[in-house]
Amino acid sequence: MVLLIAHAILAFTSLRRNFVTLDEFGHLPAGLSYWQQMTFSLYHQNPPLLKMLAALPVLLAEPVVDYGDSWARAADSGLQPNQFDFGTDFMRSNTGRYFDLFNLGRCVIVAVSLLGCLLVFSWGRDLWGPGGGLLGASIWALDPNLLAHAGLVTTDMGATVAMFGAMYAFRRWLRSPTWGRATVAGGVLGLAQICKFSCLILYPLFAALAVIRWSARPRAGHGHTGPDEADRQADGWGLRRAVQCAAMLGLSLFVINLGYGFEGSGRPLGSFPLLSLGLTVPRTGGEPPYHPNATYQRLYRERQNRFENTLLARLPTPLPAHYVLGFDAQLFEANIGLPGAGYPVYLRGQVRREGWPTYYLYALALKVPLGTWLLAASGLIAALLFPALRARVIDEAAWALPAATVFGMMSLLTGMDLGVRYVLPLFPFLFVGVGRLARLTEGSSRRALAATAILCVGVSWNAVETLITWPHYLSYFNEAAGGPSGGHRYLVDSNLDWGQDLLELRHWLESHPQPQPIALAYFGNVDPGIAGISYRLPPRDPRIVPPARRLPDEESGLRPGTYAVSVNLVEGLPYHLRSENGDAVSAYQGAFAYFNTLRPAARAGYSIWIFQLGERDVAQIRHLWMNRSQVVL
Repeated sequence: MVLLIAHAILAFTSLRRNFVTLDEFGHLPAGLSYWQQMTFSLYHQNPPLLKMLAALPVLLAEPVVDYGDSWARAADSGLQPNQFDFGTDFMRSNTGRYFDLFNLGRCVIVAVSLLGCLLVFSWGRDLWGPGGGLLGASIWALDPNLLAHAGLVTTDMGATVAMFGAMYAFRRWLRSPTWGRATVAGGVLGLAQICKFSCLILYPLFAALAVIRWSARPRAGHGHTGPDEADRQADGWGLRRAVQCAAMLGLSLFVINLGYGFEGSGRPLGSFPLLSLGLTVPRTGGEPPYHPNATYQRLYRERQNRFENTLLARLPTPLPAHYVLGFDAQLFEANIGLPGAGYPVYLRGQVRREGWPTYYLYALALKVPLGTWLLAASGLIAALLFPALRARVIDEAAWALPAATVFGMMSLLTGMDLGVRYVLPLFPFLFVGVGRLARLTEGSSRRALAATAILCVGVSWNAVETLITWPHYLSYFNEAAGGPSGGHRYLVDSNLDWGQDLLELRHWLESHPQPQPIALAYFGNVDPGIAGISYRLPPRDPRIVPPARRLPDEESGLRPGTYAVSVNLVEGLPYHLRSENGDAVSAYQGAFAYFNTLRPAARAGYSIWIFQLGERDVAQIRHLWMNRSQVVL
């Protein structure tokens, strides 16, 4: 209970210091639209469950939700509504309480995180006793990365808890395969699928664990392992278990369709307008779908649904239409094989549109607290040295296999190198594995004393790190990276700067009044004016911005004064900005990297750097612009 209270206090108090982040901007309004419009077309790149849950307390607050302009524009173009346009409408309709509405939704995600802490305790207690459960739960409760995402209306925390909960339920079924446990496992498996598409890996994981469980079972005459051994030898054992597995699959599909209100369920497989490389083939004929965006229309002319002209074209899809379309959209955005696809990603000063196999090694090495690494390494060494600390093969596989699969999938099979949040689902599994250390502390031997010392050092180290980092958990880096202020040398994006520090900038401006509006380049979707900040855009590097896209007198806008620039933009990530009149302006890759030649005078949080430019600094930058006609990025 103490751990749950501590986790809740840290999460609730820190979320009030974080402004609306990049993905939250679209998630919460989308969740409201699902309840009110009964369609899942908006922002279907992510399944709806977490968005809908977070929207529930917001609905009770009766926000203003306008389905006019953005939805009408989409209907006129024959498109799905755009989450950025709709999010902008929601922001402008609720200016006075915009931040408070998001904080209501964030409370739901904190509750989900508390559930995750309880599940870690339960699984750890099952394997290693109460001490093992408490150790795993303490690592969860004091982890800065989990605290960061416990206070955000996004899918990352929900997917982490849902994946872990599904594996826990399936493990319980493997230990005692009853119909009740099969029903729970199938239901949670379905819930996980409507949290995040990455939870699809649960299906092969369930199959792999079932094979391991069966392979590890002793045969008749080779020992007895419990009451289920007699059941195995009874007639029909295999058939009953197979039927239960089929029921889990069927129940999970039912839950997916129910979660989408059965919208578009059963649509013919060949009728979907798909874009991703894996689900399309070069076009061989037929009329391409219409899209007003020239890039998308060109792709539709070049590629088509791979099932369109096959025998499977008329096969009813056992999934909701927006589950299929959203999955395809997510694959397309992550692909590196198609023009216009793939995210710009950053590692150690380099920006590109394809990932690195080593990215998540860096992310885990630099974002996971060193106290956790100490406990994890000690747990591994203990398992190798002391056979008595090893659980059964199936019990070890149940936590180790999902952790390894999540890491391997994100490292090798996607280009979504956007932050440690994508491997958060492996965290609770590792915490369960670490729990074995608690067994070593029993007794008064030297080994027990050494294990107790390691355990105390690791947990205390995490507690201190968490307390001194409060409330800036999104920007947390461990000592190996130089802490939050040094992390930008290795990783940015949601590891450091997700648009969370507008309130910190406002507080800095209140204590450092400026004679005129600051120049602000902000990596986020929210209008900084919502946070009470008056600003103008700083000029973009003229060597990078095409002449036709430059704003009037943009270059002459570089003048002495105060400049606040998000660290993502300083490090060269491209994004769109909001000008002072609300228009979208593209921040081309490297457009604000010239600030890297200057030393910041201050920081708002850790994600917005503040520069005080004098005449000499302005002259230095102008000289830089004049003496190089091209920039190689």
